[in-house]
Amino acid sequence: MDLRMVKTRAQIKAAFLKLREKCMPDKIKVKDICEMAMINKTTFYNHYTDSAQLSDEIDNNAIDRVISDFPDRDKLFEDPKACILGLFRALEGEADYLKIVFRGKQDVLCSKLEERFRSIYNSIRRDDRDNMKLSFAIGGFTRIIKDYLFSENKCDIQQLTDTTIRMMEALFKQDRLQSAATP
Repeated sequence: MDLRMVKTRAQIKAAFLKLREKCMPDKIKVKDICEMAMINKTTFYNHYTDSAQLSDEIDNNAIDRVISDFPDRDKLFEDPKACILGLFRALEGEADYLKIVFRGKQDVLCSKLEERFRSIYNSIRRDDRDNMKLSFAIGGFTRIIKDYLFSENKCDIQQLTDTTIRMMEALFKQDRLQSAATP
């Protein structure tokens, strides 16, 4: 991609995020983005069909940032502790950005994270029981993330991490015990 196009897209995204700090995505007009980015509407439309497409791209990039900062993301079955610790470290590093991007649309954050986690674990599927546990774990992860990022009553990150680890280890430990007992 041409360097000018890269810079223009970066300007557009920065303008959108600046506006996003103050208002909901559906209230942000292309005109406002263009004024803040100091571009004309034609330039905007050369890059995006509308502000919803831009918002969706920014949402996906935010999820990509969390996932790329989360090295043990595929170890939920083998090492729940490493997986959960990695997830919370990645979240801490991106918390301010995620709060801006997903303010007022936390359910979008949850559904996009669920989608990404499912795509990671679909290749590791084992059986129906694993799928049920995976659904439970992913649903729990995403709701805990939502509460951690957007709750007025901030919980202690260490306590949250420890509790989540104990729950996930208990969920997956039972099967490891049954597998070891089965000849």
